[in-house]
Amino acid sequence: MSNILIIGDSPLAAEMAALAGQAGHTALAYLFNQHGPESSPLANIPLWLQETADSLDLIVEAVVSSRLLKQHTIQRLSDAFVGANEPILTAALNASVAEVSQWTAHPANVVGWAALPPLGDAEVIEVAASIRSDPVMVSRAQEFLASLGKEPALVNDSVGGVLPRVVANLVNEAAFALMEGVASAEDIDQAMKLGTNYPHGPLAWGDQIGLDQIVGIMAALGESYGPDRYRAAPLLNRLVQAGMWGKRAGKGFYDYPIE
Repeated sequence: MSNILIIGDSPLAAEMAALAGQAGHTALAYLFNQHGPESSPLANIPLWLQETADSLDLIVEAVVSSRLLKQHTIQRLSDAFVGANEPILTAALNASVAEVSQWTAHPANVVGWAALPPLGDAEVIEVAASIRSDPVMVSRAQEFLASLGKEPALVNDSVGGVLPRVVANLVNEAAFALMEGVASAEDIDQAMKLGTNYPHGPLAWGDQIGLDQIVGIMAALGESYGPDRYRAAPLLNRLVQAGMWGKRAGKGFYDYPIE
């Protein structure tokens, strides 16, 4: 089994750490909920994290709320931890693999992954390679994901992958419908669950993913493909600005007990 460093600001990071531990890997998780690009969470690297640098086999990054924060994190990881042989699995939800590869000294090591929480329920995790990704690193990434009991499905390198891109747009459209008074949050979710057989209503799904994560994906899609097509609903932006990120914050479209 492998020594895995998992770093991120999203529920995906915590869920990935749990899955890796259950699969028998040594999972070292550095999780943070800092919202905003003002500073890198690795500005002052903890001693325990520094001591892992020479023993890592693979790094998983899942910074989704801010592309700038993601860039700071990747650059700091590259400076402090990444040698010639460790794959970096980057959550390609708010930046393409090709873009992320420019932020590290070893662009061939970077491989993308894409999924949404709850990760434990996912049967497939998307894998994306840029034109610079080393096939050996892609294979190692696939082997790691397969060791978690997930099917690694190859997709083209693009912001958001397939499932996260589609679901983020679904949550965004549901937020527009709520904002425009089409129906209540409960009725929107009930209509979509019964009408499409989705596992969750889109608004409850957004709360589970993290509304800041949804806005981060939409912003990245807008930057890549045009802001008019991927404009986040003003209601979504207001909730995120108020710190109402969904389930992990205790409040989003719905209220939740803080665990």
